[in-house]
Amino acid sequence: RTGRAAFTVPMPLLRRRLVYLLAFGVWASGGLWLIYHYFMTTPDDFGFEAPHRLEKWWLILHAALAVWSTWMFGNLWINHIKLGWRVKARWISGGCLFLMVAWLIVSGFLLYYVGDPALRGLVSKTHWIPGLTALALFVAHLIGTWLGSRKLQTVDS
Repeated sequence: RTGRAAFTVPMPLLRRRLVYLLAFGVWASGGLWLIYHYFMTTPDDFGFEAPHRLEKWWLILHAALAVWSTWMFGNLWINHIKLGWRVKARWISGGCLFLMVAWLIVSGFLLYYVGDPALRGLVSKTHWIPGLTALALFVAHLIGTWLGSRKLQTVDS
């Protein structure tokens, strides 16, 4: 193989856009849940602070998008990750992103099933702190893609 195809594992445009949309949707809905959970409470009938009405809806959206993203992660494993690892295309950022997403999936399931409040609080922090940083890692992986494309364009020209 020559040119761009020798060094990258491109995804079809529709799948790539779906990955971008899902990644941003999961990140944004999780971030909005954090904002509504920690900073936006409303007084209840007795004057005490109660969760904002939208908090649960952000969590429901986050969970729905996360399930779809987990399916897409499996699709990426077959069609993108294994091939990229084989040709060592952006394997550092891709490997870190893989580990991050794998942890977010595991910790997301733990949040659903752990009943002990102390353990749940710990799992929660180890889920949302990496979750917030995941977007930066995803962008770093994309920048590596764009920079790699530019290098190849100058080499091919």
